[in-house]
Amino acid sequence: MRSRHVHRWRLLTWLILGFNLAMLLWLVIALDAAEDDNTCVGDLCQGANDPGSSIGTWLVVLVWLTGIALLGAAWLITHHTERPGRRPRRGWHR
Repeated sequence: MRSRHVHRWRLLTWLILGFNLAMLLWLVIALDAAEDDNTCVGDLCQGANDPGSSIGTWLVVLVWLTGIALLGAAWLITHHTERPGRRPRRGWHR
């Protein structure tokens, strides 16, 4: 039997997931573009001939970490804890 309760995530949670997927895609594209130039053989030769690709990769990682830190802080600040409902009053009306 399936539960009818569907977990609804907040909009900011979906934004964080979308941001992470977009940054992962950007990182894969950046790394793929850096490896398209096959004029050298060996990692040392490629790194020495194209330092801009490694700088670009680190820039993508820096943007990713900065963005996730800001979005994570916003998520934590706007997080609403569930408040318990009103307690039933004690007395003769039980």
